[in-house]
Amino acid sequence: MSYPNEQYAIAVASDDKDISNTVVESTDDVVWTDEDDKLNRSAIRKLDWTLVPLFGFIFMMASLDRSNIGNANLTGFNVDLGLVGNQYGAATSVVYSTYVIFEPIYSVLLKIVSARVMLTASVVCWSAITIGAAFIKNYDQLLMTRVLLGVFEAVCSPCIAIYLTMTYRRNEYVTRQTAIQAMSALSGAFGGLLAYALNNIHAANMHGWRWMYLVEGLISACIVPVIWFVLPNNPSELRWLSPAEKEMFAKRAILNRKYYDARDQFQWSEVRKAYKDWRTYVHAVNHFGIDCTLYSLTTFMPTLCAGLGFTTTIEAQLLTVPVYAIAALTFVTAGILSDKWMRRYPFMMFGLTCNLIGYIILCTAPQVGVRYAGIFIASMGLYIPTALNNLWAADNHGGHFKRATTCGTIVFVGNIAGAVIGFVFPSQTSPRYFKGIYFVLAFTIMSMGCTTILFFGNRYKNAQKDKQIAAGAADDDSLGDENPYYKFTL
Repeated sequence: MSYPNEQYAIAVASDDKDISNTVVESTDDVVWTDEDDKLNRSAIRKLDWTLVPLFGFIFMMASLDRSNIGNANLTGFNVDLGLVGNQYGAATSVVYSTYVIFEPIYSVLLKIVSARVMLTASVVCWSAITIGAAFIKNYDQLLMTRVLLGVFEAVCSPCIAIYLTMTYRRNEYVTRQTAIQAMSALSGAFGGLLAYALNNIHAANMHGWRWMYLVEGLISACIVPVIWFVLPNNPSELRWLSPAEKEMFAKRAILNRKYYDARDQFQWSEVRKAYKDWRTYVHAVNHFGIDCTLYSLTTFMPTLCAGLGFTTTIEAQLLTVPVYAIAALTFVTAGILSDKWMRRYPFMMFGLTCNLIGYIILCTAPQVGVRYAGIFIASMGLYIPTALNNLWAADNHGGHFKRATTCGTIVFVGNIAGAVIGFVFPSQTSPRYFKGIYFVLAFTIMSMGCTTILFFGNRYKNAQKDKQIAAGAADDDSLGDENPYYKFTL
């Protein structure tokens, strides 16, 4: 027998046809050759150049269409809709109430319905909602568009993350996820530039914020046919693979069955396993604290910049651009190193520490320049923990439907932060927003504790598995992550 170890194993999601069974039944029958290594490099390159830009654009537009309310708030939005009190904060938060309901469901449905169908339908619907938001007249209509936006956008984050775990090996998918999710950071920079460009348009009796929604919705709609015709439900369906590359993916599917088995069928017992695992709850609580920082910065970044004392809306919008740029650069670097060294804990702690230091500066420093530096420092850890926490759970939960349930639950609890955050940054606390900053500081410290608990818990379980192997335990993939040979990532 000759086949690669885990560093070569890539999962393939065979939903319509189990190609892996047409080749061989067991890893003992797989012969891996030098030619397969060459095919691997070319096939993965083709897959990367398809998935990363496509998912990145979807992620960017979903983030932009969700968070552009922050830029709209600086361009006559409140006055045009007659918002009073904390109605703006409520509208900011309500989108996440639908996220928390639907994300766990979408995570489980992905393998059953298929990625192509779910993501195409999602983008069609949220694009239409964003275009419609350009024509709303009052608070009630604003709330309705935000609720519907949450229903349809809730597909994106969990489904893309789960799809990557079905497609790439464990030491590759964080790099891809960070490259994709970095587009969220670029969406913040792009949103600030777009808001600046559209701010002074008053054509067709529409103010700049209405043009912003209209243009962004139309941009999102442009990706719909690309998703339908380009996105493969599994790697072997990629249109530009050679027959030999498709066969190579089938081999990899077999070699990776310890971590993802395309033959898995939905069973309620897998859902129960997810909820019996204490790590599911620690990851979920961790994600809530992490997302408090994420949503406070992404939603209120323009408002926080305006609160620094700059006099014009344009200054506040443009000041967000370099912040998001440094956030994206730091995020991608951390993702590459995390995969290279197969470590999650140190990078999560780095991100959370940046959040902590940045917010401490924001609430203590009197100087405008120093507080702006605080926003920069906080942004360096903005995306790292939220991506790594979910993928760390994906690393260490198997089989597929236990993993999907766990990851969906983590995102579900995390997005409760989005529903809460609009109420802890009320407009009455401007310009310094001390109440919201203290809230985020407390939950960042909590997340640092949860991350540390997960690290030591997984390390302990690995030690127990080593003892089982030494005692002669069998390598049984049907046990999922309870298999002694299924080692947890630290």
